[in-house]
This record gives sequence, structure tokens and C-alpha cells, in this order.
Amino acid sequence: VTSRNDQRQYWMHEEETYRFVPVKEFSEAFHSFHIGQKLDAELSTPFDKSKNHLAALTNSKYGVSKLKLLKACFSRELLLMKRNSFVHFF
Repeated sequence: VTSRNDQRQYWMHEEETYRFVPVKEFSEAFHSFHIGQKLDAELSTPFDKSKNHLAALTNSKYGVSKLKLLKACFSRELLLMKRNSFVHFF
């Protein structure tokens, strides 16, 4: 918890008085801890694209063609116009 207001409630050292731990100090402590070091090592290895399945990652922005998006949006607009047809006549 990095918020100055919320951090006090999570203070676990009862024998020490509370002090605010800034984000930089919090981050340095995490990276010096064995879990942070393991995470750094795991994230530093590049992703091997040859081992992944082709269908696992999308190659387009939306995952469907632009024509299907147009049809879906148009059918939604038609449905909304049918629902509000009373308003459209006036």
C-alpha cells in the first residue's frame, strides 16, 4: 500500500512507531527480497514466439473483421431504433 493515508493500518511492527515508507524505498526492498529477484530474472528472459500456439495471441486489434463489427453495430442501432420507434416518429 503506497497511499500515505492507508499505509498506517497495515503497519505490523508494534514495537516500532509508525513511519511512512515511500514508494522508492518500498520498491527497493521488494527487489532485494528473494521473490523480487526471482520475478526480475523471470521477466528479463525474452518471450520465445516459436513455442506459443498461433491461436493463443490475437493478430488484430479487435479479434474480428471490420465487416463483422459493422454488422454488429448496425444491428444494434436497428434494435435501438425499433425500441424507440415511437420517439422517432415525432
